[in-house]
Amino acid sequence: MDLSLVIITRNEEAEIERCIRSVPFASETIVVDSGSMDRTVQIADGIGARVLEHQFVSYSAQKQWALEQARCEWVLALDADESLDPVLADAVKRILSTNPEHSAYRLPFRILYMGRLMRFGPWSNESHLRLFRREAAQYTDSGVHEGLAVKLGSVGSIREGMVVHHPFMDLDEQISKMRSYARMWAEREFADGQRSCPCRCVLRPAWRFFSSYFLRGGFLEGFPGLTASAVSSWYVFLKWALLLEMTRQGPAVTSEPGSTPEASHTGEGSPGI
Repeated sequence: MDLSLVIITRNEEAEIERCIRSVPFASETIVVDSGSMDRTVQIADGIGARVLEHQFVSYSAQKQWALEQARCEWVLALDADESLDPVLADAVKRILSTNPEHSAYRLPFRILYMGRLMRFGPWSNESHLRLFRREAAQYTDSGVHEGLAVKLGSVGSIREGMVVHHPFMDLDEQISKMRSYARMWAEREFADGQRSCPCRCVLRPAWRFFSSYFLRGGFLEGFPGLTASAVSSWYVFLKWALLLEMTRQGPAVTSEPGSTPEASHTGEGSPGI
């Protein structure tokens, strides 16, 4: 099948094999690594991936460089902690084996969180643009999220199955990542002229918790739903509080050394963002 599976990685030895093996029908698998210190590279190479090294600058730049290495007409871009379930894999194969109606497709996502495949809460009804003709799209820089812009043709949606996303090994890792994402967001917004105020630091987190837990049904997911809604609310508070600090003090508040998140992340619509 004329499909390139493209993955960017850094220290993903626990996830990379599951990701690659969920797309066995890809003609090639490209793994672009940015300095993994674990066995990510060896594992990917051992199961037939073409592994390339490239210095990480930003998510968008890394994914665009990885995209440019693809050789097939179609590209499936996954993060290392994502995998296709069998139903979605069959749907992708069926669409690509015919004459696809669209040049890009959004895929349905479900988050595996605290051992629960979340249906409700802050990440309900997620879908992301991940399957596309190589010449029809490119990544654009939009801060914490990398944006995929479709230049040619139309965008459709696949509604069968799901991409299973396991973004956090535990709560400690989630909080660490949210801190890094919040600072990246605040720095980008400050550079773009956005400013914060105390009322935003109060009202926006309150709304995030209310909408996640009550309106989007987080309470139906038990303790994982409560935790996801609470951490999502805390993240919103943190990013607006950091921006408020920059608003008052200027941009001298910079990222802590080593705080850059791993190269593999959620992409557009990252959990909690």
